[in-house]
Amino acid sequence: MVKTSENSSNFDYVIECGSVNSTAAKPIGGILLIGGAEGEKSGEDAATRWFLKRANRGDYLVLRCGGIGSQAAWVCDNYRDFVSSAAELSIDSREAANNPKVIQYIRDADALFIAGGNQNQYEDYWEGSAVEDAINYLINRKKVPIAGTSAGMAILRDYYYAPAHEGVLSSEILNNPFHHNTKDIYRSDFIQVPILKNVITDTHLDRIDDEHPETRYGRLFGFLARIVHAQNNQLPVFGIGLEEGAFVAIDEKGIAQVFGNGTTQGQDAYFLQTNGAVPEQQAK
Repeated sequence: MVKTSENSSNFDYVIECGSVNSTAAKPIGGILLIGGAEGEKSGEDAATRWFLKRANRGDYLVLRCGGIGSQAAWVCDNYRDFVSSAAELSIDSREAANNPKVIQYIRDADALFIAGGNQNQYEDYWEGSAVEDAINYLINRKKVPIAGTSAGMAILRDYYYAPAHEGVLSSEILNNPFHHNTKDIYRSDFIQVPILKNVITDTHLDRIDDEHPETRYGRLFGFLARIVHAQNNQLPVFGIGLEEGAFVAIDEKGIAQVFGNGTTQGQDAYFLQTNGAVPEQQAK
């Protein structure tokens, strides 16, 4: 196998297998939300097959920052019959995010996977750029399936949390929805996914390690409280929280199914909706 690659002007592009044929496939739209640590989880294969079938043997593109990863190569190794090609594109500057060649790579995709990483970089490099327009073209005009894991999932909803410094803990935001580490909750015209209107998401709900001293289950409640206050209870707000092994697939009609749910610990999804009540504690 010969890889095709390019490195130029703060972007990296590599075709791991196949060749891009941007006019052959007729993809079916859909959204795949991934909890952030999908490798070797029980629902991974079923969720991946659900997603790639919607690409209709088209061109699969992984979008990320920070250099080429291994997601496209993994698809080539395990799901080669589902795609015409699998490629990765790392966009690491505002200049690259407005490069016509980069934009064409995105627009040619029949399935788009937004990798994990740092949502601040996605916001800084992509928001308000031609990349933003190209992603929204795929979702709303070409109607290709879109997947996001961790940071990639975070930017697919109407509201998103992109902490510039330390991420807020569950205990901090539950004690005070206006904790200083919550100032980076945004609602913007970034990625436009109609089915995720008025939604905020969170991932890695069950992770505990040296860098994550608490689980994130309570954090999502705090996000909802903060948003309800900001919107003055004018509309319901929805939350989707995923444990690391959970996969939520939403089809073109808005019907969701969870892969990996209920088999072992760490593979559950949580769906929340506000009831219009003002949060009880709103200290500033």
